[in-house]
Order: sequence, then C-alpha cells, then structure tokens
Amino acid sequence: MLLGVNVGVQVLREVCHMQEKCAGTVSKGLQFGDIYSPIRQVSRGMRITCLQKPSLKLSSQQELEKRKPLVKMCGIISARDAALAAEAGANFIGMILWPNSKRSISVSTAKEISKVVRENGAEPVGVFVDDCADTVLRISHEADLEYVQLHGNGSRGAFQILKKSNRIIYVLHANEDGGILNSISDEDCSLTDWVLVDSEKGGSGKGFNWSKFKLPNVSSKQGWLLAGGIKPENAYEALSTLRPDGIDVSSGICAPDGITKDHSRILSFMKVVNSVHY
Repeated sequence: MLLGVNVGVQVLREVCHMQEKCAGTVSKGLQFGDIYSPIRQVSRGMRITCLQKPSLKLSSQQELEKRKPLVKMCGIISARDAALAAEAGANFIGMILWPNSKRSISVSTAKEISKVVRENGAEPVGVFVDDCADTVLRISHEADLEYVQLHGNGSRGAFQILKKSNRIIYVLHANEDGGILNSISDEDCSLTDWVLVDSEKGGSGKGFNWSKFKLPNVSSKQGWLLAGGIKPENAYEALSTLRPDGIDVSSGICAPDGITKDHSRILSFMKVVNSVHY
C-alpha cells in the first residue's frame, strides 16, 4: 500500500514537472488546461497516459481567414504581373483567351502564367467568350488551367460537356440597374464551382447598381464572385453592400495603359479586401 502511495506522489511530481516544461510552449497553442493525465491501474502496477486534448475551436486567425472574401485578379497578361498578384494574396489569376479583348494573350503565355500562378499558391483561370467545347477543352489542357470562366451563350452552352473535365466559373450579367440578364438552372448551378456576377459588358470597367441588385438563388459548390467596375476606391463598399464570397478586379488595378497591372494598386486593393471580414 505504501508503495502505491509513493508511486502516486511520484506521478504528481512528474505531471507538475511536465507542466513546468510545457510553460514555454503555451505560445505555440498548448495550454495547461489541454494536458490531463488519467491514471489507469493495470493489474499490480500503475501507468500514466498523458494526452493533449484536441482543440475543437479554430484560432482567431483561422476564423478571420475563413470569413475573408477571396480575390480574383483578372486580365493578367504576363508572368510578372501574375507573380505580383499572387504574392500580394490573390486566390485566382484570370487570363483572357478571347482574341477580341485588348488584354488577350496566347496559349503559350497562358501556360507560362499558369506555372507561375501555381508556384505562388494561387489558381489559374482562363476566360472564354462564345468558344465551343472543343476549343475550351484544348486550350484548358494546353495552358494547364484550373478553372474555365464562361462568358457568352456559346461557351455557356457547352457547360454540360465542359463540366466533365473542368472546374467552372459560370458568368451571369447584370444591367446598370442591377437586373440579371441571363440565368442558370438550379441543376446546372449545383454542378458549377462558382457563379460570377459581372456587369453587362465584362472587362469594360463599368459596374452596376449594387443597392438595387438582388442575388438570385445560387447553389454552386463554392459560392459567388462579384465583378464589374471594382477598384480599390470602391471595393469596401461593394463587399459591405453585397457580401459576396469573393471579388473580381481587372481594370481597377491597371496601370495608365489600361493593360498591364500597377503594383501599388494591387497592394491598395488587397489592403482594402483584407480589412473586410464577414
């Protein structure tokens, strides 16, 4: 019996010693309250089991990250601009693969950009307008795209084929008063990764009336993105008014030439977005 008492005292000393040693690890997320030592009596001996209780709650930083809107920077024309955008914190990097756009790029350039984007932890997006399924599939494969963004009835009409091998961003357009001009069925929406709501003419730098806009039922896998006339000066208002899951910027972070990206505007935009948490 005396032996059992001595062992018990030794156990308490060891636990106390362990707690003292762990004092330096509190800043790493291990709390004294997380350490417990159930003493199990096994036949004639005694055994100590020290376990760290799993944390059931996310840290404050994780909670903030979880509720922060995602960012898509579009109209990227070079690996340099892609790296600047991704390093600043953009989650998606968009490239225009429609030849009629002033920001259109070749497939070979898109492939180079995709490589840089992935290396910097973001995901490459190819923007298509009225292209057939075969064209989208071919370019997506050659440029190593993660997402295909579908504008125009031609590209959107290929949705059923494209969804089998691509992740999809399906575009809805809104007029100046915030009225939706096209639609997506509930079934197709549930198979789409993201729904993006853009102004009537995407890439124009023009927006729509956010206060009058009524978001249709969106049941996509990831949520919805807001685009159209977004820039550092109005991003906070856009996010606060509509609370989208993500925000898309292109013209708003361009240099004076309207094509290349301006590093200072990229940083200004990210500063605004990072200040918003739902």
